[in-house]
Amino acid sequence: MTVPLEAQAIAMGGDEIAALRHDLRTPVNLIVGFCEMMLEDAADTPASGLEQPLGEALDAVRGAMSAIDRELPADGSGLTPQNLKVLHADLTAAREVITRAAATLRLAPVVQSQPRALDDVNKIANAAERLVETARTALKAVDHAPESPAGPDSAATAATPPKGRILVADDMEDNRALLERRLAREGYEVHAVAGGTAALELLGRESFDLLLLDVTMPDLDGREVLRRMKADIALRDVPVIMVSARDDMDTVVGCIEEGAEDYLPKPCNPVLLKARIKASIGKGRRRAEEAKYAADVRVLTDAAMAVAEGRFDAGSLSRVALRGDQLGQLARVLSAAITGTKAREDRLGAQLNALRSEIASASALPAQPKEAANLPSLAKGDVVLDRFEIHELLGVGGMGVVYRASDRELGEPVALKMLRPDLLSDPDTIERFKTEIRLARRISHRNVVRTHDLGEFDGRYFVTMELVEGVTLRDLIDGKGALDEAACISIGTQLARALQVAHAEGILHRDIKPQNVLLDASGTAKVMDFGIARLADGSAALTQTGVVLGTPTYMAPEQLLGEPLDARADLYSLGVVMYESLTARTPFSTASPVALIAQMLHHEPPAPIDLRPSLGLSISNLVLSLLARDRDQRPATAGAVADELERIV
Repeated sequence: MTVPLEAQAIAMGGDEIAALRHDLRTPVNLIVGFCEMMLEDAADTPASGLEQPLGEALDAVRGAMSAIDRELPADGSGLTPQNLKVLHADLTAAREVITRAAATLRLAPVVQSQPRALDDVNKIANAAERLVETARTALKAVDHAPESPAGPDSAATAATPPKGRILVADDMEDNRALLERRLAREGYEVHAVAGGTAALELLGRESFDLLLLDVTMPDLDGREVLRRMKADIALRDVPVIMVSARDDMDTVVGCIEEGAEDYLPKPCNPVLLKARIKASIGKGRRRAEEAKYAADVRVLTDAAMAVAEGRFDAGSLSRVALRGDQLGQLARVLSAAITGTKAREDRLGAQLNALRSEIASASALPAQPKEAANLPSLAKGDVVLDRFEIHELLGVGGMGVVYRASDRELGEPVALKMLRPDLLSDPDTIERFKTEIRLARRISHRNVVRTHDLGEFDGRYFVTMELVEGVTLRDLIDGKGALDEAACISIGTQLARALQVAHAEGILHRDIKPQNVLLDASGTAKVMDFGIARLADGSAALTQTGVVLGTPTYMAPEQLLGEPLDARADLYSLGVVMYESLTARTPFSTASPVALIAQMLHHEPPAPIDLRPSLGLSISNLVLSLLARDRDQRPATAGAVADELERIV
């Protein structure tokens, strides 16, 4: 749609508008100055007849000043040819009044008798002519400017949204018409009603940025409208400016105290009215933004509480997440984190349930024989050091025999491991196990069997540990064969988290194998037997280079070769344990460590997915990466392995 030329904005810069305002205000200042000086002189001459014409001239020039401020706003916003036409007409009317007043003044005897007074009158008349001529020149420049064709810029001007929606409530039709015209010229969308009742009804149906409210109205006065609005939660934040001919202090103060933003007595100065409207709408919009911000903060707070209570709805943050500020970014991050955490928890729950199912089915398998051949044994009822009462044999391992016992002093069940005498043949070996206790007791994690104490009984050393009711991973694999993939992921994740904590303390396990992994009925996997662990930096090493400790099948190549070790040796062992859990076989199986080393150095193990096609590619590839011959090709940390396992769907 083509915008009429009179409504098109003038391409006049701020400096040009300021210059035009200056050129117009200069003659205004002259007229006001000379008129006021002549009035002061006339005060000394009774019955001079000058007061009335000078007063008329002053009223006219002050009206001209108002027209300049109204039609030429200082910020230059929205200036159109129509503004200049209206200004020219208003200044022309003012000039006519001033010219008539000047003619009357020239005829006054006191002026005719005083050349200086006659000169002042002529200056007043000349300034009035200059005022109109300046406005005419500006208007002529606009009228002669080439007309721009209608195009994107014109369409954009026509489509400029209003500065705000204003409701006018006044029982006088002329007042409503004047305000509508003035505010529309400033770019506002204006609606007008003739009374307070109609104003409340319209406010209840539509949204407005501001209410201009008369005080005295026949159906419902403005103060009662104001009270009802402030008592209504839906309307209390709509800014209200009272506009009334009543200017007594009680009414003004009463309206302000009852919630009005401002009070303007009629007749209103147009410049002041414009400023107050702009300020009130801006304040109202800031309040609305603050209220919306506070509401969105409450949504985020409620979401956080819902997470804690397990009732979070992923869609509850969708609206707040649309915000473009930091609060919206926080909502997006929180929603993604919670959704990701929920998905992760669901995956881990499914894996744990699969593991529990495997453990439960293992309870129906024939019990594996517990033999302690050629090892010193304790009988049921024996008491060690007058404190630990033996109840039954739990198992036999490479380090000794494990019994279920009870600690009489603490009244708690414990596992007691009696160490093999042949391992304690020299002081270095004894010192190694003392080191074991000192190191192991530094590790506190739900996936690590807690080591309590070291003691000596009848010339034999023993350690006491947390008692875990369940089965070893060795028993589970031997009885079930390959385990469910989800169960294997759960086991691998838990073992990786246990190693992450141990490695953070500078401790290597160096003998991760199914026999050293306990599984309780809840599906919790626990690593036990840090008996051959040592500080990763080697400062407490008691094993000489070239001496192999551990179980060869589960050892990293560098461990079999007697090279210095780091955390990645434990990760290799973890890979072997997971490989066996998934496929029921180890990557390499030979009769001797020498043959095992040869296979490791010259062959690659088959991928788990090749042995068991139903496996996921992600878990198969991760296990192969753990079994990399070159330690630099393995994952760098146990934490990284656990994170990767938790991401596998």
